[in-house]
Formats: sequence, structure tokens, C-alpha cells
Amino acid sequence: MDRELFGRLAAKMGLTSVRVLSQAEEYLRLSQVKCTGLGGATATSRAVICLELAATSMKFPLDKDFAIKLSGLNKKVYQSSLKSLECMLGLQSSVGLRELAVQYGCLDAVKVASQILERYEASLPAAQQQNLDLSKPLFTTAALFTACKCMKIRADKKLASSSGAKKGIFDRLCAQLQKFGQEICSESSSVKGSIKTAQKRQKTLTEMLQEGEDDDGLPTSPKQQREQQRPREDEAEEDAKQNYEEWKRKILENALRAKAADS
Repeated sequence: MDRELFGRLAAKMGLTSVRVLSQAEEYLRLSQVKCTGLGGATATSRAVICLELAATSMKFPLDKDFAIKLSGLNKKVYQSSLKSLECMLGLQSSVGLRELAVQYGCLDAVKVASQILERYEASLPAAQQQNLDLSKPLFTTAALFTACKCMKIRADKKLASSSGAKKGIFDRLCAQLQKFGQEICSESSSVKGSIKTAQKRQKTLTEMLQEGEDDDGLPTSPKQQREQQRPREDEAEEDAKQNYEEWKRKILENALRAKAADS
């Protein structure tokens, strides 16, 4: 694309800064070398995307809706092309797992995603580990996507496309991470099962001890209370009967003494 047409596009987008234009031209040159396979992008749309990337990197205000309209692409294709170009040029800022999870509504998958990346790194030869940057969007997005899949968490459909990588590359990495995700989720299920069994056993033992205390201590039910009170009632009745017999005996003795005295 010639400089005159490039300049007109920049002017329509309200970008007149020499620094922004210079940076955008450099991005356009690099894109023509590194990003030859950028599907769906035309010369005009590529130039507009480069102008947006330059403006964003230098924090210049930009009407993004107008930029999409000017590119001649629909919003979905434009955003996809921008992400791909940003990734290929190495411009995408590193977003942590937690920030990415917050953005796409899958916070519960962060821990598993982090463990997936740890195991993936450990599985690689030492030489590859030295040059590996797991903070890149491709890795963080793939790990989070895989964790959601293993944990059966419904994540935003746009999560996969946010990596900025081609679908084939993203899918191949996810396939490699899948086995680690399955291992972690399987181990987690086993641990939860063991804890649940232990809690159940502890509960049963506690119930048995409580039952033992109930047998040795005070009765806890009305029926037990009645059974406990019955012997006491029987004892009281027996005492009353004995008292009556004693009283009766004394009356008879007194009557006999009185009769003997009269005679």
C-alpha cells in the first residue's frame, strides 16, 4: 500500500501523530513479512488494523467502531484478524490466568489451569523449558480452556479465540494439555471421595459414642423416662403398704391392752 493511501486512512481515523503513523507503517511492513497467511484480511483492513495497534500501543484515542467500518470487514472478522495480527507481531500483553478467568467467567478453573501448565512444563526437555514463556496468551488461554473442559465448566465461547493463535495451533496445544487436565481432575475426585468416606466414618463413630453416653446417662426419650420412673413408683407404693400394716398392727395391740386392763 502506498503512503498516500495509508495517510488518507489515518486521517479518516483521526490519527495525525507522526509517531503513530511511523509505528503503524512498521507494523504494516512486519505484517507483510510475518503474517502472510492472515485469512480474511484485505490490504485496506490490514492497514486499518495496524493503525489501531499503533494508536493503542501509544494510548491515542480511537473510534473503534469507525475503524471496523472503514476496514470493510464485519466486527467478528475484524476482531479475529486484529487478535491474530497482534499475536503474530508479539504485541499482545500478557494476561494472567486469574484476569483471563474473570474476563470469561470461569474463576473455578484457575487452580486446575495453573497445575496443567506446571505439569506441561515439567514434561518438556530442559532445553525447551529455558525458552518457554507460559505467560503468553496462547498457553494461558489453552490451559484455562482445557481446565474448563475437564471440569465441565461452561465458559464464554470467545475464550478459545482470545489466544490470537490459529485454530489448528490452539487445538494441538489443547490436545497436549488434555491428558494433564484429566489426570488432575481424576486425582481431585479421588481425594474428595476419600475425605467424604473419612467424614462418614467419623460421623458413625461419633454417633456410636453418643449412643453409649445415652445408655449410661440420663434417658433421652419419654419412653425411657417412664421406664426409669416405674421402679421408683413401685418402691413408693411398697413403702406406703408397709406403713399401713405397721399402723394397723399398733392399733390392734393398743385395743388388746385396753381390753386386758378392763377385765
